[in-house]
Amino acid sequence: MTNREQQWQENYNLLKEYVTEHHQFPNKKKTDKRALLNWWKYNKKRIKEGKMEPDKKRLLMELSDMRDVHL
Repeated sequence: MTNREQQWQENYNLLKEYVTEHHQFPNKKKTDKRALLNWWKYNKKRIKEGKMEPDKKRLLMELSDMRDVHL
């Protein structure tokens, strides 16, 4: 596993932990978890551009589905 892949997995695990506990992504106004939110946004952009590996895309979509979305 490359350093980049290891960092991706660490960020994924941190965000999954956060979503499991809070049922939402970090608030953009709170600086302590903003890096995780930015990581999510960057990966979401890569998905839209078709540049995301299918296994990583699946993991990220599972995270997205874990949220409590109140519209």
